[in-house]
Amino acid sequence: MEKRILIVVAGILALLGFLAVGAGTWAYSNGYYHALRGGFAQGGGDVDGAILYFKAAYERNPDAFMVAHDLAGCYALKGDKESCFEWLRVALKSSYADYARKHAKTASDFDSVRQTKEFQSLIEGPED
Repeated sequence: MEKRILIVVAGILALLGFLAVGAGTWAYSNGYYHALRGGFAQGGGDVDGAILYFKAAYERNPDAFMVAHDLAGCYALKGDKESCFEWLRVALKSSYADYARKHAKTASDFDSVRQTKEFQSLIEGPED
């Protein structure tokens, strides 16, 4: 009986291990790993590193609107308004434009560009 229980437990652990590896591969290939690393880098003050991770995430998953939004925020932090607005436009063309617009209004990353006419036009402009 004990041997049978051990075999069942081993099978369950093997299945869980397979699912964890499979989910990890899925997360990596869909950009979630890179987006997470970008968030850690940005939170740690490494804006250039965050940009590299967010760009890698976006390449793997162009439907990830928040990655475009995060890139816009990083470029705003660097003072690169042109790149900021370019990525903000990408985020605002997604099906989650309302959320991206609302978040950009209050996120401190955008403090350096919030008062510009272009930012206000993008955020307050007609919804796409």
